[in-house]
Amino acid sequence: MIICGPVVRHSNRNELNLWLVLSQIPEDLKLNTYLDDGRQSPVTTDYQAQVILAGERCHVCLLTADLPFESSDQFHQSTELFYEILLEGIPFGDPQLLAVLCPGNDRLPSVYLPREHRHLLQASCRRPHSPGQDTQPDQLASGAQLLEESLHTESRPSQLFLTGDQIYADDVSPLLLDYLGQLQAQLGLEDGLADLPAGKDMHRLSRLDDRHWLTRSPYGFSSSAKSSHLLTRSEYLSMYLFAFSGAGDQFGLAFASHHELTPRLARQPANTRDGRQAPVQYVYTEAKHKEDHRNLSQFVSLARTDIRRLLANTVTYMIFDDHEVTDDWNISKKNARQLAGTPIGRYVLTNALQAYFLCQHWGNEPSNLGSEVAQLKILIEHNVPASHPDYDWLLSRYWGYELNQTPPVAVLDTRTDRAFSKRGKHSLGLISDERLTTLGNRLSSLPDCQTLIVVSPTPAYGFSHIEYLQLNFPMFKRTLDREPWSADAASLEALEQSCCQLPGVENVIIFSGDVHYAFSRRRQTAEGPVLWQLCSSACNNVPMGENIGLRAINKIGELLGKNQDRYLLPDNSDVFLTSDRNIGSLRLDNLGRPVSAELVCAGEHGIYRKPYDLVNYRETT
Repeated sequence: MIICGPVVRHSNRNELNLWLVLSQIPEDLKLNTYLDDGRQSPVTTDYQAQVILAGERCHVCLLTADLPFESSDQFHQSTELFYEILLEGIPFGDPQLLAVLCPGNDRLPSVYLPREHRHLLQASCRRPHSPGQDTQPDQLASGAQLLEESLHTESRPSQLFLTGDQIYADDVSPLLLDYLGQLQAQLGLEDGLADLPAGKDMHRLSRLDDRHWLTRSPYGFSSSAKSSHLLTRSEYLSMYLFAFSGAGDQFGLAFASHHELTPRLARQPANTRDGRQAPVQYVYTEAKHKEDHRNLSQFVSLARTDIRRLLANTVTYMIFDDHEVTDDWNISKKNARQLAGTPIGRYVLTNALQAYFLCQHWGNEPSNLGSEVAQLKILIEHNVPASHPDYDWLLSRYWGYELNQTPPVAVLDTRTDRAFSKRGKHSLGLISDERLTTLGNRLSSLPDCQTLIVVSPTPAYGFSHIEYLQLNFPMFKRTLDREPWSADAASLEALEQSCCQLPGVENVIIFSGDVHYAFSRRRQTAEGPVLWQLCSSACNNVPMGENIGLRAINKIGELLGKNQDRYLLPDNSDVFLTSDRNIGSLRLDNLGRPVSAELVCAGEHGIYRKPYDLVNYRETT
């Protein structure tokens, strides 16, 4: 059966890539493609399958089909491709799954493959147990609505960019950690905890919410919410399967009651002065369990339906931020040294990157990863522990990539190639000067194009009052991550210059997430091109204080005399900033120029939209 997916990954008019996880490889596995959902106009039945056996019943697969849309006159005008995966002759192995995957009234899932992309989506930051989901649901699900609104039209979204924090490895509910353990057992995934270099703290692993003793700050773990931190490859992998498809329902898994969890929960210390036996109290209370159960149930319901359908019908590209590994990963030179240089830090980092490669990066540029996929396949299938030096390449590679399309896309890895304190004690270049120079050289070799899309997990141009507080007031260090692009003006300038190397570029669109609020900005460069910062964050998380907190920070900035930068105003509001859950979209005209953007948000009064006119734009004063 299909445990997770299918997710449409790197695809264009020459190739289709589908990522999925199977419980077993069937004797009869086929991938068929058609021009219609009635299977009357076949395109191809040829495909290649790459499979990595991650567990006894966990086969991670990438199915690739070569497409003739450009090479054959017969298909030259085609832009929509329907597909089916047959398992033992049954479409998707399950009629109920097929019904979930099909948008609108279609009878098969499909993918839109235009020569030039005109409608793109972006989203970031999905924390499964984020509060309030019964009234403000995960907005990645609204992507499915945007898909269905424009199905079979030229305005259908052709690409989705997930700009970071697709999972939260540090901030995990004990209830979810228990569920992931059940899922691991069903998939036959090796536990891996016995190999953990935890020393005298190994006994902490008997508790679902006692892991903060293992993931201490001196080991490179700076998160303040790490009592149930993911540690092993199997845990990270299970979290991806849960986030992408709500995996587990195939085995009848359910979230445990608080009573069922209590043997594995940490207890509050007894505090009585009268000598009586104190009642048993748990750190993870019944009230917190009830809240988590409600939110996780809502999250998994959408993951199994709307979100699974969106990912099965939209070409999706991904990049990590920090929570795919641990909060504030590589935020400083000291932190980077601790995480990669201590046994437990390196163990967890290696496991996280293995899972990231399998579940995210593999599908970004599959044709360029053949040797790495083969190497990782050997290591995983031989169950080589994460402490082995054969995994060192995962810790030293750069994970950014480019898409040679119209418009071209540059996806930035702002985590693993940082320049620490290069231009002063507190400076932080999110990407090294050498890497930015290389980016500019690669862009300069591409064909002329008016528009460039850049994916930077952290906004290149953020909310200036928060960035001012981040960089100038140490007391905000824990609540406001001190890592904006503005922490190193020279690096930000180098990024601008690199983006302007694309021949003929007039507009640079920057997709970003990370910050748990959404906004848009316009910046006119000295070189001529206009930079548009479109930040969509978070689709399922909220910042401390939510909108009230953002307004308070804005007021503090004004009182401190920090000049307010200008922001784009939505057409229907004079409020430029929101912390409501959201998903972003961008539309280009027939010449590839940006004409509009939109945030679809979930607020206290329901779903609403914030449209931006990028031609006759309005800005704050």
